[in-house]
Amino acid sequence: MTGAQVKRTAVPRTLTLARTVGRTLREARSRAADPVAALADALRDTLYGHLRVLFRGKVTDVERRTEAGFARGRAAAVSFDGRHELELMFQNEHLVALVDGEPRCIVPDLVCVLESEQAEPITTESLRYGQRITVVGISTPALMRTPEALAVFGPAAFGLPYPFRPVEEVA
Repeated sequence: MTGAQVKRTAVPRTLTLARTVGRTLREARSRAADPVAALADALRDTLYGHLRVLFRGKVTDVERRTEAGFARGRAAAVSFDGRHELELMFQNEHLVALVDGEPRCIVPDLVCVLESEQAEPITTESLRYGQRITVVGISTPALMRTPEALAVFGPAAFGLPYPFRPVEEVA
């Protein structure tokens, strides 16, 4: 890419944000504080300003296959109180989180699956039956929500039957 292309298309300050996220989680764990709450506070004044807890529960099923070079599949979970169900659909990354059949977070917003105690990320490849998870939705920068961006990596680009709705308006 040329410098002009990077300036036009890259999300600024992502490396700084990655350091901030790592430091925030490490410090929260060392204080025995809630790492998800600390992460929400750290993101509040960034381009990724909204973090919503979508679901807390236990993984009950994972279906994964390699297709056209992608890890595609779905995962299911039940809430700790047994009253709610989660379905995740993924293609290398989590694309949509459905809670009780309703989309709560969808690409390009970030669907993040975290281990419940320490908030360690769980990738689509490492998601397993029995894991205790917290699923959060994080808003993506406005640059990623334009009609042009949604045409390339919004829900329809992945064949999802749901329209994009910002996580902060749904969750």
